[in-house]
Order: sequence, then structure tokens, then C-alpha cells
Amino acid sequence: MLAQLIKTPLTDLQTEAFRLRKLHFGSELTFSIPGAVSYHDGALPFQKDRFAAISVTGAHCDLHCSHCKGKLLESMIPAKDPETFSQIVNQLRSRGALGVLVSGGANHDGEVPLEKFVPSIKEIKEKNPSFKIIVHTGLIKRNMAKDLKDAGVDQILIDMIGDGETIREVYHLDRRVEDYEETLSMLKEIGHRLAPHIIIGHHFGEIRGEWRALEIITRVGVETIVLVILKPLMGKDQFRTPTPEETSKITAIARILNPFTPIRMGCIRPAHFSKPEIEKGAIDSGVNTIAYPLQGTIDYAKEIGLQTRFIEMCCSLIY
Repeated sequence: MLAQLIKTPLTDLQTEAFRLRKLHFGSELTFSIPGAVSYHDGALPFQKDRFAAISVTGAHCDLHCSHCKGKLLESMIPAKDPETFSQIVNQLRSRGALGVLVSGGANHDGEVPLEKFVPSIKEIKEKNPSFKIIVHTGLIKRNMAKDLKDAGVDQILIDMIGDGETIREVYHLDRRVEDYEETLSMLKEIGHRLAPHIIIGHHFGEIRGEWRALEIITRVGVETIVLVILKPLMGKDQFRTPTPEETSKITAIARILNPFTPIRMGCIRPAHFSKPEIEKGAIDSGVNTIAYPLQGTIDYAKEIGLQTRFIEMCCSLIY
């Protein structure tokens, strides 16, 4: 079915995707403003760090991935030990935070070193069950996945990479696509709520492993799918920006293959002249949520009759 859909004209895909989205989710479109990055709207009083991102490795990452080289970590709050982590979370809660994303740089096995933070996460969740903690794990071993489940984390985020050359040339990892599939299946077996991310244009802006990543996610079955678009933070001259047609096609096919699954356009996408068209295409292709939308995107949603709602929460948690 996937091969046939890829050959289908975009307009036909979007017609079906939007029909399915309205059939199963109605007319509501949510806009996620978690406050992790600067966002200004004169009509709405958004608060900074309502849902902050914390890096357990600071700005350090062993992999130095070609598109990032640790730059993304610099935008997160550093907490390299459990005591600092707990202090930061308590400070955020006192200022009205709804939750945190726990992330960090990966080691040479593609894993984020989370072991020593599990007791702190468990203590925070036991004292504050409604405070959301989601974890971007990278590849993860079964015992660590079980420990995070026992600690009460609300959701696991993982980038799904569907191309072996992308794993080697972009992530500099000696791992296989099968490792990512096995990790996702294992996390589901343990009982985690899953929000896998597909990075459109992952291979220096080319569309390579996205289709296989989508096929894996569809087969495993997850709670929500997050689509982000390559935003090179380093070596930008090496990368092309995926076109609105490419991003829209992947989004529409994701909706058609997963008619009952919420699909989100996440925080990461390039500040490119095509950004308005990319966001409009996401709406036409049946997404449920867009993080940090442009004003023109908000206006377009209203023009076509969608009911818009703003939420100060990570987009992957909106239901």
C-alpha cells in the first residue's frame, strides 16, 4: 500500500488525509506553545518554560551528528547530576511549569545516559503525579526502559531512522535500522506511551529513510506520531531544505496509514521562505497539532473552518 500511495498525486493524498482527519478528530486543530523557545503573540500571554527541555549531558554529545554537533543541546537547561536536575525541576514547578522534556547528548552506542537520573524522576513523579515528564532516550536497553516505566515517565520520544547510510553518515553510529525498530517494539512491549519522531530530510535534506521509518512506526503502532523537518544547525551549506511538496506528501501518507493516530508537526523546522507553505501543507495533509505556528498558519486554519486551540504543552502530549 505504501508504494502505491507514494505514486499518488499530492492533491489526491491531501483530499483523503483531510477527510480522515475530520472524520476521526473533528474540526479542532491545536497549536502547541510549550515555552521552550521564544514565541510572541500579542493576543495570548504565553509563559516561558511552561514545558522546558533539560539536557542531562549539558552541551556535550559524543556523536557530533553532522546536522547538529551538539548545538541543539545548548538551547536546553543543563543538569548533569541528579541533584541539579531535581533543583531545576522544583524551580520550574514553582514558576508554573506543567512538565519537562528530559534529553541529552548520546554516547557512541546512540544512547542518552539516563541511569543516574531515574531515582530523581521517580521521586518527582511520586510527589507530583500530574507533572509530566517525557524522555528522549535515543536507543535504549531493556533494563533502562523498564526502570523508566517503573519511575512513571509519561512518554518516550525516539527519532526513527529508516536508512543505514543516514545512521552512519549523519549520526556517525555503527547501528542498523533494525536496532531502531527493535527498540520501538521493545518500548511498546514494556508498556510505554510512544511518540516516535520522523525527521523529514534527515539525510542532508534528501528524502531517504522517511518511508521505511513511517512503515515501521505504522506496523508497531504508537500513541502519536511527530513529524519534524531537518533544521541544520551546523554545516548548513551541506544541506538542502525539503520542499513543501515533500513534507506534505509524507504528512498526508502518515495520516492515511494511521487514520486514528494523532499526528503532530513538532517544534523543529527551518526558518526558510517556504515555512508558511510547509505549515499550510501540514494542515491540508491532516495534522492534529502544529507547534509554534506562524500567524498566517493560524489565520488559514480559521479560514477553512477549523476550530483552533492553544496549549502550553509539548505537542506529543496533547490529546
